[in-house]
Amino acid sequence: MTLQKEVLATQAVDLFRNGLYCSEAILQVFNKELGLGLNDTAIKMATGFGAGLGASKCCCGSLTGAVMVLSAVKGRTSTEGNVDEVFSLTQELHNEFKKRYKATCCRVLTRSVKWGEPEHHQLCEQYVRGAVEILTDILERESKPAPVKSNG
Repeated sequence: MTLQKEVLATQAVDLFRNGLYCSEAILQVFNKELGLGLNDTAIKMATGFGAGLGASKCCCGSLTGAVMVLSAVKGRTSTEGNVDEVFSLTQELHNEFKKRYKATCCRVLTRSVKWGEPEHHQLCEQYVRGAVEILTDILERESKPAPVKSNG
């Protein structure tokens, strides 16, 4: 799988600029790019994650949107499915986002601006872009075949 990181990030930021929440923008871009086949009901599930879980300013919607994509690709549909891989990749996504931005909470990430003002929205664009970049790196790496081990 070859994903155009910059193109996807720009598409997600454009959707965000045009009124979608960060979580919605990221899920919509990857649903289309990866052909996830999510219907409107599934897409609507991203709405409640916007603005840090229903505007509670808790976990960043960019991060939760990326987790929804990762789960759509690597998640399970029954108790027989293994969660080890998706949990490990989700932790990696979380940790890289936190390393890059020093927080995962909207309240902390946006404390330097007034909530709802244009500066707030501009600041959040970097989180949308960053979450897409981190997610793209993980998905590309995970889609490559494992190296063949030599017996010699």
